[in-house]
Amino acid sequence: MRYWMVLCVGLVPAGWVLAGMQHYGAALHEAKWEVASSRLVCTLSQTIPLYGTVRFEGRSGGQLDFAVQVRAQPGSSGVAQLASLAPAWKHDTPTLELGEVPVSGSSEPFRFERPLARRLLAELEKGMFPTFTYRDWADGRDQVTVTISPVKVKAALGEFQRCLDDLLPYGFGAVQRTLISFAHGGNVLSPDAREALDRVAEYLLADGSVGRVEIEGYTDNVGFRRYNETLSRQRSELVRDYLVGKGVARNKFVIRAYGETKPVASNRTEQGRAANRRVIVLLTK
Repeated sequence: MRYWMVLCVGLVPAGWVLAGMQHYGAALHEAKWEVASSRLVCTLSQTIPLYGTVRFEGRSGGQLDFAVQVRAQPGSSGVAQLASLAPAWKHDTPTLELGEVPVSGSSEPFRFERPLARRLLAELEKGMFPTFTYRDWADGRDQVTVTISPVKVKAALGEFQRCLDDLLPYGFGAVQRTLISFAHGGNVLSPDAREALDRVAEYLLADGSVGRVEIEGYTDNVGFRRYNETLSRQRSELVRDYLVGKGVARNKFVIRAYGETKPVASNRTEQGRAANRRVIVLLTK
């Protein structure tokens, strides 16, 4: 029965219904894969007529998900069976049972993380048809099958993989708060500070949703209070100017100079004073 259903994907309109059965899948002439790419997000998607859209999504930092967005959401949670079916002409290829998967009551009833997402990509690359099977969400009388077509997927997979390879190796959480340290009385960026700021700049140039960059400058308590306030501002402006030099728009920045007023450690020790000589870069969306 399963082989027959997969063969029909290319022969009958999507969304056909027989007594006690509903099937959704893109016919041969409908099957189309689309890739959208940036340094932060890569998507590979296929529309299933009358049902919804399946989507693989890679994000900066290495995250990879698979999701199905449906036109009519279930309304309650449940389970479905997931299997990878061979087309009829590969009659010697066995079905790969991928087991029971959860169904959420949202507009994305199916969502998987990297291991299963990778497996589905591998099955599609082999020309297999990943297929969900479950009882219908209305009254449970019909068996529903939803098939993802591998037709025309290979070229799209190549483009999708190139996008994944070009994603930033870190996400927003890794650069949302960046600490820059300074030597006593110093107003010079160390090699480590430049490397950290290069990451911040690279991310800011990739993510236009970051609307504000707050730069907070602090010092230890050595010297006069007014001098330290000026020094903290100079350090903040140094960091800002470095990021602007990397291409970040100047109007994103807010400078705050706190001088010696907000220590994070005791100024009685060199270690504590070193911790207090800092600039914090905060990104806000």
